[in-house]
Amino acid sequence: MIASPNRANFPKLGFAVIFFAFALISPGLSAAQERYPSVARISFVSGPVSYSRGDDPDEWDDAIENVPLTIGDRIYAPEDGRAELQLPSGNFVRLAPRSYFSALNLSDDIKQFYLGEGAASFNIRRLRSDEVIEIDTPNVSVTLDQPGRYRIAVDEDGNSRISVRRGRVIVAANGRQITVENSEIRIYGTDSPRYEIVGLPATDAFDRWVAERDDRFDRAYSGASRYASEEIIGVEDLSDYGRWENIPEYGYAWTPSVVAAGWAPFSVGRWFWQDPWGWTWISGERWGWATSHYGRWMPYRSRWYWVPVRPRTRVIYAPACVEFVRVRDHVGWFPLHPRDRFIPWWERRDRRSINQNITYVNRPYVTVVNQNTFISARPVTKHIVRDSVVLQEASSARMTSESLPIPSRSSLRIVSETGERRNQGPSANVLARAAVVRTAPPAPPPTFQEKLPEIQKSQGKPIVPSTAVALTSQNDKTRAPRVPIRPAAVETRGGEFAPRTPGGTSGPAPQPLTAARGKKLATRENPVDTSLSEKAKSAEKPSALPQPLQPSPSEPSKGTAGRPESPRPEQDRDRQRQEKPTLERERQAQQQLQKQQELERKQQEQQKEAERKAQLQQKQQEQERRQQLRQQQLQERQVQELQKQQELERRQQGQQKEAERKAQPQQRQQEQIRPEQLRQQQPEERKAPPPQIQQQPRPELKPPLQQ
Repeated sequence: MIASPNRANFPKLGFAVIFFAFALISPGLSAAQERYPSVARISFVSGPVSYSRGDDPDEWDDAIENVPLTIGDRIYAPEDGRAELQLPSGNFVRLAPRSYFSALNLSDDIKQFYLGEGAASFNIRRLRSDEVIEIDTPNVSVTLDQPGRYRIAVDEDGNSRISVRRGRVIVAANGRQITVENSEIRIYGTDSPRYEIVGLPATDAFDRWVAERDDRFDRAYSGASRYASEEIIGVEDLSDYGRWENIPEYGYAWTPSVVAAGWAPFSVGRWFWQDPWGWTWISGERWGWATSHYGRWMPYRSRWYWVPVRPRTRVIYAPACVEFVRVRDHVGWFPLHPRDRFIPWWERRDRRSINQNITYVNRPYVTVVNQNTFISARPVTKHIVRDSVVLQEASSARMTSESLPIPSRSSLRIVSETGERRNQGPSANVLARAAVVRTAPPAPPPTFQEKLPEIQKSQGKPIVPSTAVALTSQNDKTRAPRVPIRPAAVETRGGEFAPRTPGGTSGPAPQPLTAARGKKLATRENPVDTSLSEKAKSAEKPSALPQPLQPSPSEPSKGTAGRPESPRPEQDRDRQRQEKPTLERERQAQQQLQKQQELERKQQEQQKEAERKAQLQQKQQEQERRQQLRQQQLQERQVQELQKQQELERRQQGQQKEAERKAQPQQRQQEQIRPEQLRQQQPEERKAPPPQIQQQPRPELKPPLQQ
């Protein structure tokens, strides 16, 4: 596979050093304090499923596995299509045929989706105390309040059905909300929604498919969870495609079982552009999601091994764990080693000084393609450059301290090599439906055409969230809403959210609507979360502070020729004295924020530990219940066998008695006949002559012999 590296180059490293290297992946700890969104993974596709980006809403491409789904992105599964989305912590969303699904918000603490038509199943295994998972439909908003199994369906008229097989949901509409557990609630109508609560329906083909996918995940996840963090998406796929081995100094690492000769990480797949991260890797290998966006790669004994983030450690998504190198009109990259420092290319920091004098362990294993292949989102496997001169230059060239290639419209498209596209999407009627939301979602992202001037101005750097919010605010008046929003908190006169049958027993009565776990409630005045733009403005304030002037030759202006200039060093000192209190306040605020984040992290770890113990206790109780059930079934079978044996003996005794009863009349009849036969026999014996006795001749006596 690869040449064995010299082990002398690997000094002894403790796990603390490895974890410190992994911590450098986190974009959330940058100086700019940008709040980056989360992602969902398209983990399974069956049939002609289509995918549309939030920054290119007029185009629909074929959905493929391992594509990251973020805010504004949409999926449509036609009549014979199914799709699966994977969220962090082992949570899944699965779409049935004829389903239209969109991501309204994907952040660390809010997962908000819109189901415009069709059916979707939700298996929520973990839910933090501050996390909100909300599914909005054309007539109600559904908040998944506990871990459990849920199914939400929307028919062609916009009516909704929510099945709660395990867990609890809060259904909200028209200023009211109702809690539902272990049953199904059906909501009819959009302007004046009416509900009824019924029993859970029988499972169908879609439910059975969901159960099969869940069983597959449970079987595969149990092995991988011993070595990697439970927050890593896609780690369960590694069990079927490789093995875990204990590597000296690094612990357990995973290696693929079957790869091509000369294979290297990040060589089977493609690059495409996705803000706010910029260039993002889409792996063409079924198992490639976890190994591309988390952890590090290292060569060991002629094989490649993936070193994960360890269990009970929080992770943050990265578009790719690589470092780039530019060679003329070529672009190269190589996987990062656990020893390597990761400097995210999607952050607003100067990489020019950081990349100086850094030695990368995996630098010799660089993959190079032409720049046109790189920016056109084509699979790189068939276009890898093998020219020794280019590879030698790439191995010795400086790291990419400047910008990466500027994307084009083709950088957004995920098409096959033949260029065929189905371009299937939902009907205009479905797209025009408004989503009833409880939590205020963020504004939709700006289009790629709106972002492209900023990307070109920054020489290929991606659009950070604050800049995207600013672009969205500038074009809000002219932009048509992609998903119309209707706040659930708005009460419509004459359209109360009430039982379908007045006075009937349809469950608990609706209560006044409240915010979900302290999140911002969508209202008529603020249907979307405007605090994001306020945060963006505040984030831009430090950069707007006057900077110390750099020494430069002054040019005398008109009317000031010959006038002596004021001393610039004195001006700089005054400005620095004025800025010192502001910088001190910012430093204190930064420290306070870090303390708060550390406290939240500890609380989340405690909560996870409590959830783990609760799950373990629940499993033990489930095992005990199953054991009791098996014993009860065994006792019931024994009782049934005993009853069958007693019944058989009773039947045999009955048959024996019946036979004896039938034999008694015959015996009595024979006893009555016997005396009559004796009486008839006696006269006959008297009439018969006496029997003659035949005399036998007497033997002749002979005289004795004389002596």
